Amino acid sequence: MLPHSLFSFTSILFAVLALVGCAGLPVHGSIEGQPIDSRVDSEVARYYVENYLADKRVDATLDQRIDQLYQNGNGTLPNRDELKKLSDEFSVDFAALYMADRIGRVPINREFRRAFDQAYDYAREAYPKGQVKLPEAAANYEVLFVPTYLYKRLVFTGSDMAVPREALTKVGFLCSFVETIDDGTIEANAEIIAAAIRARAQSGRRLVLVSASKSGAEVALALTRMNPAETRHVAVWLNAVGALQGTPLIDEGVLTEVEWIVGKVDPEGVKSLTAARSRERFKSFHIPESILVVNYFGIPTIGSISFMARPGFFPLRKHGPNDGLILLPDMIFPGGVTVAQLGRDHIEVNVKLETTAVALAITMINWLENEPPHDQPCPADGVQVKDGTTADCASAG
Repeated sequence: MLPHSLFSFTSILFAVLALVGCAGLPVHGSIEGQPIDSRVDSEVARYYVENYLADKRVDATLDQRIDQLYQNGNGTLPNRDELKKLSDEFSVDFAALYMADRIGRVPINREFRRAFDQAYDYAREAYPKGQVKLPEAAANYEVLFVPTYLYKRLVFTGSDMAVPREALTKVGFLCSFVETIDDGTIEANAEIIAAAIRARAQSGRRLVLVSASKSGAEVALALTRMNPAETRHVAVWLNAVGALQGTPLIDEGVLTEVEWIVGKVDPEGVKSLTAARSRERFKSFHIPESILVVNYFGIPTIGSISFMARPGFFPLRKHGPNDGLILLPDMIFPGGVTVAQLGRDHIEVNVKLETTAVALAITMINWLENEPPHDQPCPADGVQVKDGTTADCASAG
């Protein structure tokens, strides 16, 4: 994730946003098995969780409008424009929660989520005791971490991924790290990442790529530029809170104080994260079908957004639901598995990062070792594409 300090505004703004964070209506319920006990920005968002999804429908007119959304969805996730429309018609939190429900209804996402939850429960108990037992096949894998923006200057923010690296090393994974340019452009870092991937081709192990925020676009571009022979050893890419399509916050000059905090940065590196430039780049991305892509991010509401994410969260709401830095659909790479953490944002997507890292690693390896054939029949509620997944599995953008 991007450094917390990028969200430094005036004390007055923080005070105002703190008050806004206390606003909204209380909501209690669950979405696809994930509990929600927070506050939302509208009555329709509250009704959606507590009544519509709980099959306690008492507003026939509203129920019919929501029913129509699902019918019009045609088995695909809502894209950026659709979520913006829903935000304007209903509310931003309604659009965010609707997105969370649609993600959870995709069969492949639901199956992966169930496996992840089981692995998380196991890791939560076993990791603190030093008793984690990895799948036997884990010895055949190597994890390559790709850090995110300004990771050398703001180590305390976790941009260098030290916590998950240490956790996975502790339980027995072989981990390595890519030394990218901490304020460099996405294009320049993609070349460094591609070289690191090539260097591990002869190890005999399958490669697990892990990126976060800005480095998500860098990994995607690296894999796009490489030929299939160079990526045969890449098994999976974990795209955590990936800034695949940049952020409008940069286009609109919302994040303006970074140099005052960390010193001079490469202006071209900042420009490479603009939404305008990133969306064009995104159109060129092509990941080999043999690589499993796991999209992982949080979906907050006004009652769960963290203090540090608020300065980005509220300005972005005019564009639709977001995680405090990036619009929700802009973090999804199509054709992959998507795991959304309800109530979390870009800064606090994980409370217990060590446990989450171990659980995700175990889940991905078990999934790869028991992966169904790519020509499997398409689920009834999806639209089949050439790799055997459904358009619903990650169709957003």
